[in-house]
Amino acid sequence: MQFKHLEFIKCPVVDGIKAQVFTDDGTLISIVCGEGMYSSTKEGSRKACSAVAEALTFEVMVGKTQPVGWQTREDIDRILAENFSPVREKSSL
Repeated sequence: MQFKHLEFIKCPVVDGIKAQVFTDDGTLISIVCGEGMYSSTKEGSRKACSAVAEALTFEVMVGKTQPVGWQTREDIDRILAENFSPVREKSSL
């Protein structure tokens, strides 16, 4: 799982976007960018966001932990890697 695999939708709570994924053990990972969130867009910190292309950093929450702000796409790739098992290639025996 990597950032590029996430599907963002309009956030129902703030003027922003969100993606959510569940790990193999059922832990929710929430990635958001928008007005009032710990994120930034091309317009500035904590501003509204209507598309992934506008987003520079994101607020990320893993499970019930405190949200971590201003995470880059690379930071999110690292967080996802820490929470998902690597995909194993099927052998052709």
